[in-house]
Amino acid sequence: MNYLGSKSYLAMIPEVTAGVALKPTTFCPLVSESIKSMLNYNADRRMKGLDWKSDDLLLGDRKHEGDIVIYSDGDNLGHLLNMTYLKGSTTGDSDGYTHPFTVGSPKSYTIEIQKGPYAQRYFGVKADQLKAEFVDQKMQITASIKATGQFSASALKEALSGSVTSLKLSSAYDLKPTAGLVAGDVITVVGDDGNGVDLTLLTVDADGETLTFASTAITGAIGNRVYLKAQTPSYTGIVDPFFLGDTLIGVGADSTSATTNAGAKSTATGMYSFAFTLKNNLLDASASGSKDPLQLLPQTREAEVTTRRLFETPEQHLAWLNSTKQAITMISTGEEMTTAGTHESLSVKFHKVKLTTNEENLEVDSLIFDTQTFEVLYDSSDGSAIEISLVNKTAGTAY
Repeated sequence: MNYLGSKSYLAMIPEVTAGVALKPTTFCPLVSESIKSMLNYNADRRMKGLDWKSDDLLLGDRKHEGDIVIYSDGDNLGHLLNMTYLKGSTTGDSDGYTHPFTVGSPKSYTIEIQKGPYAQRYFGVKADQLKAEFVDQKMQITASIKATGQFSASALKEALSGSVTSLKLSSAYDLKPTAGLVAGDVITVVGDDGNGVDLTLLTVDADGETLTFASTAITGAIGNRVYLKAQTPSYTGIVDPFFLGDTLIGVGADSTSATTNAGAKSTATGMYSFAFTLKNNLLDASASGSKDPLQLLPQTREAEVTTRRLFETPEQHLAWLNSTKQAITMISTGEEMTTAGTHESLSVKFHKVKLTTNEENLEVDSLIFDTQTFEVLYDSSDGSAIEISLVNKTAGTAY
């Protein structure tokens, strides 16, 4: 049987304890995803009296990483920001919640991606990099994530026959093969007749290999497939993404003037393209006790902004030559949330930026543009490099 990728889903939930999986319950429409597990199998090169390269493979350090791409509506964006930066105290009420994000330790997530009849679940997920860009007017977010583990499919360790209430998973992949599963999950066991039997988990035992469920008749041999059954996604209250046409970008000598300039179309700078990238440079090394990354820890943070605007004067060229400090504030306004007139919004302040490239290429019959890349720098006068504020209809407890 073939499966259409368009029928897949992304589900997310913040973890109470980093790296301890939960069942994701927030469903987000996907544009694309490319997450993969890299098992790093290498040929066993020990000398065994052979004239062939190897007769087996040996496991190396496992890693789980890739990209999630979504359109940036105010509510789902909050989850991706939450797995990138530190969320402060949420203020407001149902007429509009304001969530501040600053550089700091992000929240760990469990996410789930549907692949046909089964789901790939990743836990201990954090964003190594988050890129926001406008694609055909719509703000698109690419979150490059890393995870500390995954569960998708396994096999029976012991044969099943008759009415059973528990099973054990094979430890061929991991000594704790049930990691990533939780009570309430539905798994599918493929019986000897080739048909799948769905089981709702009651417990995931501490031994790391035993699962319990209500008494069910199953006949299955050792090695029969077991997989996490995909959920039925539920989408409620999805709003439009932020649009470039509803975004004002202010540039100034400092953050205060940049924010003032972003307050009105008459003082904002018209950008024909605008993107920013936040990088955490996560440590994702394996360590004793774990074949997967033991934990995901942000290291030195960095960010950059890329823009394209009409060339009008040599001002930006001079700012590039002289490495002059500038500040940029972006304010995107989204849908109206309530009759009170509150709109979803995203405000991002880059307190200190300097140009690393400023190209003014010439083409026949075309206007001259400043195509720019800014390095985002720490500003001691503001005590930070970046300040983010998100207003939406989702309470802070959801993050």
